[in-house]
Amino acid sequence: MTERQNLGQRGEMLAKKYLQKNNYKIIATNYRIKRQEIDIIAKYKAKIIFVEVKTRVISVASQEENPLTARQTNNLKLAALSYCHENKISLETVQLDLIIILADTKKNLAELKHYRDIF
Repeated sequence: MTERQNLGQRGEMLAKKYLQKNNYKIIATNYRIKRQEIDIIAKYKAKIIFVEVKTRVISVASQEENPLTARQTNNLKLAALSYCHENKISLETVQLDLIIILADTKKNLAELKHYRDIF
């Protein structure tokens, strides 16, 4: 496993713990459909939350507010739609969130930012 993949996995683990601590019930992680993937699917109150997790090493470039490209955004939406169709979930009960984790690998610290209902 590459250092980048390891960082991503640790970020997803931190995001999952954060969500659980905040009363989200984790339904699935790393859900794949075709070439799309949803990092975390959770339930919070009456909503199904699709969460994209982006982990970055702290730098000036990593401070950008939305690290998702148009293609990544489209893939996330397609995967969420497919999941809803497969599981007969109404789109009115769905929310797409973004969690950004900025990691300081030298100090072994991380800052988590949760953006709700990004689309």
